[in-house]
Amino acid sequence: MVSARVSSLVLFLGGLSLLAGCGAVFINEGSKNASLAEGLPNPNANGPKKVAVPQEGRIVMNFEDGSKNTNSKLFGGGGGMWLALGTGGNTCASDFSAPGANGTSKAAHVSGKLTDKGDKVYPDFELQGKFKDSGFYDASNFTGLQFYYKCPATDQALKRRFKVGTAPTLPSDQGGNCSSGCYDNFGADLAVTPDWTKKTYAFTDLKREGWGAPVTPPDLVDHLKELINFTWAHSANNAAGTYDIDFWVDEVEFY
Repeated sequence: MVSARVSSLVLFLGGLSLLAGCGAVFINEGSKNASLAEGLPNPNANGPKKVAVPQEGRIVMNFEDGSKNTNSKLFGGGGGMWLALGTGGNTCASDFSAPGANGTSKAAHVSGKLTDKGDKVYPDFELQGKFKDSGFYDASNFTGLQFYYKCPATDQALKRRFKVGTAPTLPSDQGGNCSSGCYDNFGADLAVTPDWTKKTYAFTDLKREGWGAPVTPPDLVDHLKELINFTWAHSANNAAGTYDIDFWVDEVEFY
C-alpha cells in the first residue's frame, strides 16, 4: 500500500514538472497541494506594472489657463499643442469660453458654418490635441480616458466623432507611419447633448470604422505606446450643403 502511494506521488510530481515546463501550473492557493507550488516561477512576475499617477498627471487638458499648451504635468507627456481647424476650405471659430464643465471656468468651444460640396472630400471642423511636441505618447499606464462634451441641438452636423490618432492610422505628415487608407482612427460616435455630459471610454471600447487599411494587431490596446493625438470632429459626412457647427469639450484626462 505504501509503495503504491509513493508511486502515485512520484507520478503526480512528474506531471507537475511537465506542466511547469509549459508555463502552466494549476494549483489553487490554499489547496492541500499548494505547498508543491513553492519555488515555481510565476510567469506574470516580470510583466509590466502600472504606476500610480496623481490626478494632475492624468489631465491632458482642462483649458483653465487659456493657453493652447497640453498640460505640462501630464505623465509622460509635455510640449503638445491644441488647435481648432476647418478642412476642405472651411474656417471655424474657436476660443476658451465660460462656463466650463463640472464647475470649471473655461472650456474649448468650436463653432462656425461648414460647407460640404458632396464631392467625397469629407470636410469637417476639428478640435485636436497632441500629447507631445513630437514622437509617440505611451498611454499603457492607463486603462482609458474621459472628457466632458456638450453639443446643442442647433448643431447640424450629420456625423460627430471622437478619435484617437495612432502611428498605424495617421500618415507621416501627421506623425504616424500609415501609407494608405489612413485616418480610420480608433474612436466612438457622439450624439447631441445640450448639457455637459461626461464621456468615459475604456481603451477596449474604442473601435475603428472599418474603411481604412488593416492595422496589425487590430485593437487600440495593442498600440497604446503609439498615441499621437485626440480629435473631436463634426462633419456633414459628404452630404452637400452648409451646416451650423457648435460643440464644446472640457476636462480631458486619462484614468
